[in-house]
Amino acid sequence: MNVRNVITFLTLLFLPIVAFADGDATAARVELISANIGLIKLVIFLIGFTLFVAGGYKLILLTEQGGKMAKSVPLVYLIVGAVLMNLTMSIGVFGNTLFKAGDFCFVVSEGAINNACMNTEVSGLTGELKGRIEKLSSGSTAEAFMQNVQIIIGILQIIGFIYFAVGAYGLAQVANGSSKDSGYGKPIITMFASALIVDIPHTAQMAIDTLEKIGINF
Repeated sequence: MNVRNVITFLTLLFLPIVAFADGDATAARVELISANIGLIKLVIFLIGFTLFVAGGYKLILLTEQGGKMAKSVPLVYLIVGAVLMNLTMSIGVFGNTLFKAGDFCFVVSEGAINNACMNTEVSGLTGELKGRIEKLSSGSTAEAFMQNVQIIIGILQIIGFIYFAVGAYGLAQVANGSSKDSGYGKPIITMFASALIVDIPHTAQMAIDTLEKIGINF
């Protein structure tokens, strides 16, 4: 099965949107994404710090009260607190486990598009599509297309970043008995799924490679 015609159709469908994209609007989106990343990191760090302190306090209570508290509760709180305070590094560990992808980075950060972040993977996924746009329109339109792709990836990374934190926090809730979930399975699955979203270029490339192995060629 070949999907080149589908790619061409999507290119023609998307081309007018990219061709009339406003450069100022693109810059504003980049600034907004960067600002949100900074705020989200701060909030998640504070939640992690609170959990870490709470874990230390529960550890003290455990030594004083003995069997009144499960021994795993303080440990889970301390681990989750450390994960949330170092969330970028934690996601990087998941990425290395899933893809051996190296250090994690944000495609959009510090008010600009980070072309060095996963550039090879992004180019590998969109290279043919960019070439088609250049033939149909111009190099500047193709470049605008690439910027829009990177902005979309940046938005997906924020979503994945937040849900990774939600999954980690869910582990603490399960340990404390305040979660609707009866076990650690759902929070762990949430963390793995969100790690796939954060590292979307590698995830997409893996999906494409899998499809090609079963005969669906791009």
